[in-house]
Amino acid sequence: MKPWNDVAYQRITSAESLGDNIVVHFENGETSEVANKVLIPFDFSDIKWDDIKYNPFEIIVPAQPEPIHIPWDKIRVLTDKEFAKDLANRSEKQSKLIGLKIKRLREKKGIRSNELAERAGITPQTISRIEQGHTDVGFATLRKILASMGYSLSDLASQEAELDIENTPRSFNLLVKRLSKAGIDSKLLIQKIIPVKLQEALNTQMSNQPTMLLDEAASYVSNVYGWPLKEIWSNQTLIVKTNPSELAYFKKPSNANENQIRAYCHYAYYLAKIVLKTTVQKPTYEFPGSLEEFKIMYLKSNKELELKSLIDFVWSLGIAVLPLNDPGVFHGASWNIDGRHIIILKQNAKSHARWIFDLLHELYHVFVHLQKENTSVVELEELNPFSDSESLEELEANAFANQVIFGDDAERLAEVCVESAEWKLENLKQAVIKISKKEKIQVDFLANYLAFRLAYQGQDWWATAAKMQISEPEPFSIATEIFKKNVQIQKLNPIDHNLLTTAISN
Repeated sequence: MKPWNDVAYQRITSAESLGDNIVVHFENGETSEVANKVLIPFDFSDIKWDDIKYNPFEIIVPAQPEPIHIPWDKIRVLTDKEFAKDLANRSEKQSKLIGLKIKRLREKKGIRSNELAERAGITPQTISRIEQGHTDVGFATLRKILASMGYSLSDLASQEAELDIENTPRSFNLLVKRLSKAGIDSKLLIQKIIPVKLQEALNTQMSNQPTMLLDEAASYVSNVYGWPLKEIWSNQTLIVKTNPSELAYFKKPSNANENQIRAYCHYAYYLAKIVLKTTVQKPTYEFPGSLEEFKIMYLKSNKELELKSLIDFVWSLGIAVLPLNDPGVFHGASWNIDGRHIIILKQNAKSHARWIFDLLHELYHVFVHLQKENTSVVELEELNPFSDSESLEELEANAFANQVIFGDDAERLAEVCVESAEWKLENLKQAVIKISKKEKIQVDFLANYLAFRLAYQGQDWWATAAKMQISEPEPFSIATEIFKKNVQIQKLNPIDHNLLTTAISN
């Protein structure tokens, strides 16, 4: 550390007049002696050197028309060559910085330098020297120059902040690290938020990545999370704001990463807003008031419960369905955004039955729990139709899905299958196939219910149940095809268009 940055170097402990000199003692033990004539400004008289006073950082000499205040650094600069040199360097840098800021402000307004000189009433040569940092600019002159361009001192300070950001080191790797600390998973950022072509362009210029490309990448993050570019590239910690739309977590794992959940929810919520913005609003339908009413509405145009017809039916109610295939963080969500509803299905399984159960579960939340505007439900774990450890709201949604699929027969059918298998796990597959035909229930629904039921009892039957699933066409493909028919993606701005098309890509 430079000695003059120490308070002991600056603090005055005593001062006295000695002949034609002033002798000053400092806290660090050093003494400076300066000829008093070099300390006196013009137009002062009746100077009383024998009555000088001091405080820790200046000397006060009685004089006319007012006392003379001599700061500590004026004494030090006259007696310490190293301090004087450092001060001169700092003054030169400050002059260059002020000159650069004035030039930037002038260029923003499209004002030529000679025009500025005429407006401010100074010579073009003076403007040139100021902008190049070759001369100090007095406060009065500075205000005159700014006023002639329609600026104030606060505009000068704002320009300094912009220059600080421009001088902050930037790179794509640095961006990823900063966002990761805020809870934004690097895979989400690289695979879903920032376009691949933009990343490839940056990767071809690793040693000197263009600011324009880096800002374009940061703009995608800015749109989703609401941070200005200045904040994204600054040194301050990025914090994802409170969860959007009063997020309600009906079931949250004890080891959940709150920052990561919040970050992904903002991403999903932004996509939901994009979808509703570009979806033609259909006439408002009154949602069914009971399970039986729901079945009657659905069966009017559909003979059986299958994935494509169910998704189409949900869309017909004015409820958007957005499929996502990102791994982890949360399993699905439902939102009421300004009175319009959207369901997000985030299921990695290729089982139609699993997708149908999840959609029915979320549909119940829309019917019952999301009547108030700008509310939501987020599922942080995989939905389990046999779970009894969840909240009342989740248990109700599970019960609704089970009753749509099985009526009131889920447990009876499970017991019949177990009896038919003679309580032997190796016989259960054939028993499920037999009972599903007899009871006219889809085999994949029954197999999944039994797999969940057995898992609750500590037995793993999922490998067998998986072989009994309807998986073609791929559920995600079905959901995205229906989605594209209902959403006018082509009308979106470039950033939103890229975000949404990437989100629904495989």
